[in-house]
Amino acid sequence: MRRVHRAARAEGRNPRAFYVVPDFANPSGDRMGPQARRDLLALAEELDLLILEDNPYGFTADPDTALPTLKSMDERRRVVYLGTFAKVYVPGARVGFVVADQRVRNEDGRRHYLASDLTAIKSMITVNTSPISQAVVGGMILESGGTLAAVAREKGAFYRRNLGHLLDALERRFPPELRERAGIGWNSPQGGFFVVMTLPFETDEKLLEYSAREFGVLWTPMRHFYLGGGGGTHQLRLSCSYLVPEQIDDGVERLARLIENLT
Repeated sequence: MRRVHRAARAEGRNPRAFYVVPDFANPSGDRMGPQARRDLLALAEELDLLILEDNPYGFTADPDTALPTLKSMDERRRVVYLGTFAKVYVPGARVGFVVADQRVRNEDGRRHYLASDLTAIKSMITVNTSPISQAVVGGMILESGGTLAAVAREKGAFYRRNLGHLLDALERRFPPELRERAGIGWNSPQGGFFVVMTLPFETDEKLLEYSAREFGVLWTPMRHFYLGGGGGTHQLRLSCSYLVPEQIDDGVERLARLIENLT
């Protein structure tokens, strides 16, 4: 980040914030370790940057291996925390929240919280979030006693079961000797909804169309997640968020038939 920051400054730009998804990022499933989190906070202080911590997947971590959020480690108010109710309550609601407790100053010298400015800007850009969606989420929070903790634990356990089932199904269908011979592999994230699979052939939109039409299985080409092209050409992203185990098994079997047809 220091190198990118230096290059941007050399071009006459003035970076002010850094966006990061530290827990089980989409699409990679990567997770920042404890030392990396401490280093990032120290670097933000050094470079005078805000960190925009987006945390839609953190609740899917095993409670025994959960890591503190950057916001909870933030002693200098460098972190603006972004959260969502969609993953825990109603995916279609698209209702989120922000914790922005940084103090900023008006032109007249008066101080207020950054959250106030963000609220005003959002109201002009989006013409406000659907009041019906907000009411639904608000009612669910009230029914939950004003806290997301219990619901998040239940939903987190569901998503962990799905992810574990997907990884087990891949392991059963593609044993080590087959993977080595065919050049097949995948990562094993500890949370989130996504697994990235590497294959010995290109995974483009044409193949996706063929996969859907002939084998009835969908996935996402990883090349879409790379800036400037050139990356992820032989990778695809699998998602298991809302499926039941039988659907996961069926999807892996259909995917396996596609792969066998091409290798």
